[in-house]
Amino acid sequence: AARGAPDSKYLNPLRAELLGATVGGSVLVTCKLPVPTRPKWFYWQEDGTENILIHCEQTCQQTTSEVYRNRVTVFASEFGSGNISIKLHSVTAADDQKSFWVMASFKDRRERRCNSTLQVSAGWYLPNFKEPNIEINQKKMTATCITQGGFPEPELAWISTDHEGHERALEPPDVLTLQIHKEEDGTYSVISTANITGSKMVTCNVYNPTSNKTVGATADLPAGTQRVTSPLITIVLVVLIVLAAFGYKKCK
Repeated sequence: AARGAPDSKYLNPLRAELLGATVGGSVLVTCKLPVPTRPKWFYWQEDGTENILIHCEQTCQQTTSEVYRNRVTVFASEFGSGNISIKLHSVTAADDQKSFWVMASFKDRRERRCNSTLQVSAGWYLPNFKEPNIEINQKKMTATCITQGGFPEPELAWISTDHEGHERALEPPDVLTLQIHKEEDGTYSVISTANITGSKMVTCNVYNPTSNKTVGATADLPAGTQRVTSPLITIVLVVLIVLAAFGYKKCK
């Protein structure tokens, strides 16, 4: 049967072991007891809650909690060697930073053991966000960067390359908008718009601080989208005015 938080006199404070996990994947949450120690019963619990993952005595019972139902596997054949590890399946973004521990009962005592904390990424070994899509608005001279499907919340950076090949990071006020939205499945979508006046090429990079991965895209501005600079406009206007005045006098 599921049990609530154990009495503090039974607790054996442990520093949490950090475990990397991937959204949609499985993660092994380990616990190895000293041989030949074998508990009379044990259960895995989520720290800070009353959520029981699994309870084992003569047999193991899956939790009735909606959060962990049918998501936990044990290795009953290894209990005799002190291995009471579990495997947690179908990892979600909501599992990030959750901690799990074991409460085990022995002949004359019960102890809390094996504290582990999950660090969840949408792609622990692969870039986690989809390759960004950059949309160019020629009329407004803006670029919009769109991506989704990653976890945790990312960092976005714009880089502009001018006609001489010089690069610079775009920052506010050139970065007009940055919207980071958390979806129902716990992953994030990102939309950002930047002013690209004077740019020949723009790059949008999305960085995941957990997996240390960056995914990016680059777009060349189509010919004719670069606005004429203000000094040139001024010169053209002056020449046109002079020619108009000269023509007017000649006709008169």
